[in-house]
Amino acid sequence: MNPDRNPLRAALQPAALRAAVKPSRPVFRDPWESGADAFLAYLAVSVLVPMLLFFGAEAMSLVFGLTPRWPLGLFMAAGLVGGAGFITIVGRERTNRSVDLLAIAAWLLLGLVVAPLLGLALPPEAALVAYGVLLLAILFVVRRFGTWHADFRHTLSWPVTWCLLAVFFAYCWYELAFYS
Repeated sequence: MNPDRNPLRAALQPAALRAAVKPSRPVFRDPWESGADAFLAYLAVSVLVPMLLFFGAEAMSLVFGLTPRWPLGLFMAAGLVGGAGFITIVGRERTNRSVDLLAIAAWLLLGLVVAPLLGLALPPEAALVAYGVLLLAILFVVRRFGTWHADFRHTLSWPVTWCLLAVFFAYCWYELAFYS
């Protein structure tokens, strides 16, 4: 394959990344309209988010000497925020691969470093407040800067459904695999 025609290489070019950092108005659509997007959202909320949180907690406990065991409620709250962040990425119309790469890199950083540090280093009440602020920030950005293919009330069903699935799978992974 010609390296000049490689879309990933083109997306990682410094000029493309600089252009991706400049915010543009995202357009949100229902990820259920695309089978591939629905699969990505399901994979993220059912497997990727809990794994990121678990391995992030293990890594942050090694680096900072924290207890790697999450309280159940905080793990579920972190799963909710991680699921909301990912469905925001999937629900946005993808027009620029560089923007997608930056958004996914930020999501990975939040899941592997920020969320575990908040959940393990802060008292549980403060961590829940921090997760609530993150969730409200996601909602604010989506509502303030995003536009919608359909009326927002119509599209509200898919974020609620995916977020409930994220909480359910965080609970399942916590109870059945990570800390049984």
